[in-house]
Amino acid sequence: MDFSKTLFFIDSQLTQEDLESLKFLCLDLLPNKKLLALKSNLDLFEELRKHSLLEEDKYELLAELLYIIGQHSLLKHLSTSKLVIQENLKKKRTVSSYREMLFQLYEDTSSEDLRSILFLLRVPKKYEESKKFLDVLCYLEKNDQLSEDNLDVLENAVHNVSPELLRKIIDYKKKREIEKARSESVSYEEEYDDKMVLSVEAQGAPAEDQERGSITVQFESEPVHYKDLMAENTENLSELSLNQQPKLQIQKYSMNRKRRGYCFIINNEVFMRLDKRPGTEKDAEFLTKVFTWLGLDVEIRTDLSAPDIHKYLLEFSKRNHTERDCFVCCILTHGKSQNVYGIDNESIPISEVTAYFTSKNCTTLAGKPKLFFIQACQGKGSQAAHAIEPDAVSSAEEKRSAITIPNDADVLVGMSTVDGYYSFRDIRKGSWYIQALCENLTKMVPKGEDILSIMTKVNKDVSEMEYLKDGKTNMKQMPQPFYTLRKKLVFPAPFTPFNTSFQEKN
Repeated sequence: MDFSKTLFFIDSQLTQEDLESLKFLCLDLLPNKKLLALKSNLDLFEELRKHSLLEEDKYELLAELLYIIGQHSLLKHLSTSKLVIQENLKKKRTVSSYREMLFQLYEDTSSEDLRSILFLLRVPKKYEESKKFLDVLCYLEKNDQLSEDNLDVLENAVHNVSPELLRKIIDYKKKREIEKARSESVSYEEEYDDKMVLSVEAQGAPAEDQERGSITVQFESEPVHYKDLMAENTENLSELSLNQQPKLQIQKYSMNRKRRGYCFIINNEVFMRLDKRPGTEKDAEFLTKVFTWLGLDVEIRTDLSAPDIHKYLLEFSKRNHTERDCFVCCILTHGKSQNVYGIDNESIPISEVTAYFTSKNCTTLAGKPKLFFIQACQGKGSQAAHAIEPDAVSSAEEKRSAITIPNDADVLVGMSTVDGYYSFRDIRKGSWYIQALCENLTKMVPKGEDILSIMTKVNKDVSEMEYLKDGKTNMKQMPQPFYTLRKKLVFPAPFTPFNTSFQEKN
């Protein structure tokens, strides 16, 4: 296939929306009037050819553009791949990081966020009616309200709408500062090298020439200044080097909708024929504080029977989650292998709990993360001593087997213990697992850590806990998450820090 046919095929795979995206990314490369007149992707390719930006043996720019707009499957037709482009962009890029950052903002802005941003920007009515974010960005640039070193107007608007979008702008500004520092240091180094050459030449010249070259002889103190400058920028250059390392690009779940989501907590304390669960109120209180802080609407139900649990799960699954990012369910109760108990001592398979929220049964949560945190025993074990009790029902008929995860995507089930073992709860402070979960959420979400990294830290913390009796280890516990998440789940960091005084009281 010759190059013209390749371009024709690529055009056939691109949409009108792709054309608008490509035109926006080329704003710094082609005259604006020319771009406005382009009606098809083939027109754009021809214009790039006229400006020697696209040729049969020079298609790096086109590959870069396709990579940025997410058309990775088309890269093979240019004899390259996503990984190759990622590697090449570390060394050289044609589309500026500024233009790419704006495009990523456009890609990640929900319709609800766009309405809010348009209102805050107070752009002309025609832009509000078109509701095209790329057009709005072009308008801001045209009116000198937006440039690679002037993001204040856009940043102020985004600041009030979406922490996730704001973080993209802040990350770009940091990288921009690093690039400037690197550019300045390289420029100074070249100037320094030129003066050193002049200085050496002057030393071997006649006396009168040395006098004329005295300006370079005065340079003896300048190397010290140069080293100082390089020392100041060492940290920034190191950070730049780290940032340029190839990274696996894993998509993140969108967390930009109008509401973060519901958090449903089932807190069973008093049972008909099983032991009471003192300390569970501490878990429920901590979970409520943490998930409210994370922006979720928390609803708690206490002492539910098995039919009641089914009733409330069904009710939550029938709610409209369209404008919500995720769903969280926390169950604090007694349990056995693969099951949790209602206060009527009737068991419910965990697979039935999660099944209420599959894409088929809860369409408005399709493609969105659904998290289940379960504090309950999953097997037999000896009764714990002192102030720690097992959340379990001992039964000789219990069988140990692995928990069943629904055959659907975007689910995480965080179990307080591996199957077949007790899960421990301090009657004064709450359970080991829930307390570790809440504490790590409050510490790691502000650092931008994803949920799986947080769960790994919870595993570590709980595994190191133990109850000592007579100087010997008497109790240990190992949590276990199961998941079918397809993307990274990163909760946006709240603007206000978590109230640590609550943890101290616990």
